[in-house]
Amino acid sequence: MEIIDSSTQLAMKSDLNAGFIVYCRYGLPHLVCLPINRPDDPLLSPALTHLKVSNGYFAVQFFSTLHPRLNRTNIISTLYLHVTASNASVSDLTLEGLIDELAYFVASGKLLVIPLYEQ
Repeated sequence: MEIIDSSTQLAMKSDLNAGFIVYCRYGLPHLVCLPINRPDDPLLSPALTHLKVSNGYFAVQFFSTLHPRLNRTNIISTLYLHVTASNASVSDLTLEGLIDELAYFVASGKLLVIPLYEQ
């Protein structure tokens, strides 16, 4: 039996950092990555397009209700820094502001959310 430590950083690796694995409120894993870093796996599910509806309304719901124990506590800020590819301080933004920015990136197609479970 393997013990999974949720405090460690879960990242899918390829040649570059492809993205981060986050767990939704039901504990199901999702890969959050940039479109250019999408793994070239024919068996990988397509990105969740319903998160783009209403300017990312469902993406806001997805990111604001991530599983509290399976994800790291700073996963939202880590995702924001990954998308913006900057080392800028995110301390000026609130958690809601970061979630709104991530939802905007999903709605505009700059960020993909791919389920990693059998649908």
